[in-house]
Amino acid sequence: MHHSSQGMYKKNILSKSLNMEVLKTSSSILMILFLLVVGSRFVGYFEKAAEGLMDPSIIFGVIFLRFPDFITLLIPLSFFLGILISISRLYAEREIYGYISVGLSQLDLVKFLAPQAFIYFSITLMLSLYIAPYTKALSQELISIDSFEEQIESMKPEKLYVLEGGRAFIYAKDINKDVLSEIKLLISDKNGSSFVVADQLQISKNKSQLNLDFKNGILYKGIFSNQKQVTSSFKSLTSPIERDMNRVDGLNMSKIFDYSDLSARANLHWNLSIPSTLIILLFLGVFMGAVKPRQGRFSVILPGMLIYTSYLSLLILGRESLASNPDSGIGLWWVHLIFGLLVALYLFKNSLQVANTKILLFREHEYFKYFVVLVLILILFWIIS
Repeated sequence: MHHSSQGMYKKNILSKSLNMEVLKTSSSILMILFLLVVGSRFVGYFEKAAEGLMDPSIIFGVIFLRFPDFITLLIPLSFFLGILISISRLYAEREIYGYISVGLSQLDLVKFLAPQAFIYFSITLMLSLYIAPYTKALSQELISIDSFEEQIESMKPEKLYVLEGGRAFIYAKDINKDVLSEIKLLISDKNGSSFVVADQLQISKNKSQLNLDFKNGILYKGIFSNQKQVTSSFKSLTSPIERDMNRVDGLNMSKIFDYSDLSARANLHWNLSIPSTLIILLFLGVFMGAVKPRQGRFSVILPGMLIYTSYLSLLILGRESLASNPDSGIGLWWVHLIFGLLVALYLFKNSLQVANTKILLFREHEYFKYFVVLVLILILFWIIS
């Protein structure tokens, strides 16, 4: 009984030590990655502001609203790298023998870290399903409305301006404050095309919407499609941009201010998949972190990053496929199944006699790290392109 309680005491100490080290490492990585992402977003938004596409005064508000979205995507990566670094240090510095001496295995290390993984899972699930989509929508609404206002307010007479990535073109012969004279506006999106020629365009604002008031003009619809073409004259035509709905009524201009959101089903699968990666990454981090003493504690970082970027890339690919084909029944779970099979391979590699195969020996090759770097670069280029 005495030996049993002493062994349990040692296991509790080892569990707390491992969890504390993973927590500190993961938190440090999360903070660094978060600052890098926020910094890159600041640079991007300030570039837009310098081009007159965005109001500088809303940049801090937009960045703040995107915090939950950033954290949601960074938590799984930070936790995975925290496990990899912590476990590999135990093996590299031979502290793992302290765990082995009390009869602990790699699965016991997974059990030790499971409560921490559950906390991260709960936080990520709450952010991904409820908070991040809401704050992201608010930031998009803020950007889209103010971007359009800024573009209109920065216009000069007798110059053609492109709005929102080429979805619309606007020209005015004369501009006097919020009144544009001899206006020509072309809008094209998936719903069709519209061309407005008017004597005046007056812009009025209030808290709920931005009103585009056209005076004495002609509206042409369907001019670049096989759809029925419509031409109508008007003395007054008003197109309101609703701040809460982020759309323009009456002229098919909604896509000018939209972000081409994915289908609701694709978004739901994506929001559930990000927290679910934590379960797979917990196992992979513990098993991949087992290094030989001479390999060093950071030798698993490149293979780990390759696994993570491959995981994320397949989820993105699956999300795009699901968005284009919402009726697909499999969703994104096939991606988790692939990496679940990789976990199973680690679990049963001894019984399957996988340890000495050429595939695993390839990891020991001197050119392996160059291969991993090349693949990582290709994947990252694909993700950001």
